[in-house]
Amino acid sequence: MPRSVAMRATKVAIAANLFLLALKASATSLSDSLTIFSETLNSLADVVSSVVVLLCVRWAWMRPDEDHPFGHRRAEPIAGLVVAIFTGILGFEVCKTAVVNLVQGRLPERIGLYPIVALCITACLKAGLAVYFHRRGRFLGSPALRATAIDCRNDVFVAMQGLVAVVVAELRLPLLDTVAALFVGVYILYSGHRIGMENIDYLMGRSPGAGLLDRIRTAARDVPGVVSVGDVKGHHVGTFVHVELTARVDGDLSTTASHGVCESVRETVEAIEAVDRAFIHISPARRAGDVPAGPADPEKTPGP
Repeated sequence: MPRSVAMRATKVAIAANLFLLALKASATSLSDSLTIFSETLNSLADVVSSVVVLLCVRWAWMRPDEDHPFGHRRAEPIAGLVVAIFTGILGFEVCKTAVVNLVQGRLPERIGLYPIVALCITACLKAGLAVYFHRRGRFLGSPALRATAIDCRNDVFVAMQGLVAVVVAELRLPLLDTVAALFVGVYILYSGHRIGMENIDYLMGRSPGAGLLDRIRTAARDVPGVVSVGDVKGHHVGTFVHVELTARVDGDLSTTASHGVCESVRETVEAIEAVDRAFIHISPARRAGDVPAGPADPEKTPGP
């Protein structure tokens, strides 16, 4: 079910971006506006990013195999990183274009109604896609879809800036066009940096945070047979979390009983939504105190 939802979302992205690419390319052929040409390149980059996301999402939801025993979830942060790179390129291009226009004072001579309509459609469609991918990304816990949502939101700002630019071009006020382009370009660069750092953290095995670790500790402590919980550590494996913890049990329990408690703790922790796998270490402790049992109990040691 999650895989089908993710795949359907990425196919929606490809279809929408192909439509916008065709729309802007036809508008570019009818106008010498540098803004609408930049928008066409933006849509081309979006199509490439969408295809990359589709491939990575497909790999991410594949079952574990002999070569990848912990699954393929790291593929999604890779897709998110690719989106971040294209977002950064877009931001740089917008800033560069704005600086060139400022230095040269260049404005298009031929605009027409079609580019304006194309930019209006782009802004409306991308706004809807931003909401759609934000909800899907949050539902699936998918950094690739969340990155796509941010990219769509950025495209709304770019399209609005482009719309202002082509209208202002008719009024011969290039300074306002340049200021708007620089503002949007810097904002997109910042968004690309944020997307990139988030997905690098996923790839580097970032800790899931104190809130989730506290939930794991509480859930493990509530399992019958657990005296207390020691160290709890976790790290991201792609978008999922792997957990290691120490559960202290009564030192007088048999090996079979201790193993049963261990399995109960593992199942309880893995039932938490974000946790994919839990590795449990069992340590002996006294019944009343939570002090690890020593090599021998003085009360049970025979006298001389």
